[in-house]
Order: sequence, then structure tokens, then C-alpha cells
Amino acid sequence: MKASDFLKKYEREQEEHKKEEHSLQSHAKERAKHPDHLNAGTPYDWEDLEAYRKELERMEREGPGGSRGDPKKG
Repeated sequence: MKASDFLKKYEREQEEHKKEEHSLQSHAKERAKHPDHLNAGTPYDWEDLEAYRKELERMEREGPGGSRGDPKKG
């Protein structure tokens, strides 16, 4: 590939890159397309999320109030 061809290709790619929108709104839209991928929060948030997921799994297996003791059964 000639140097001039390479430069033309590089310039075209740079122009395309400049046309891409780099705003908070565009980034939010991109994140909304992938709701399963979480990329925010503090370590405490992640601990709470893990505890919540474990509780949901437990409830799937045992039903509500399984490990905490049911006051009606008292």
C-alpha cells in the first residue's frame, strides 16, 4: 500500500470518528442497550447487589421467609 493511500484511508477513518456523537446522552443510550452489564457503583453497592441476588435465589428455592423463620409457624 502506498503511503498516500494509507494517509487517505487514515483521514477517512478520522473523519468518521469525529462524526460519532460523544455526549452523555449517546453514552446513556449505549448503556441502555446492554442492561445486563453493570459498570458503576461503590464496593458496598456491589455487596448489596450480591446479597440481593442470593436472597432472590434462596426465595426461588425455599419461598418467602424460608431462612428467617416464619412468625406464623412460631
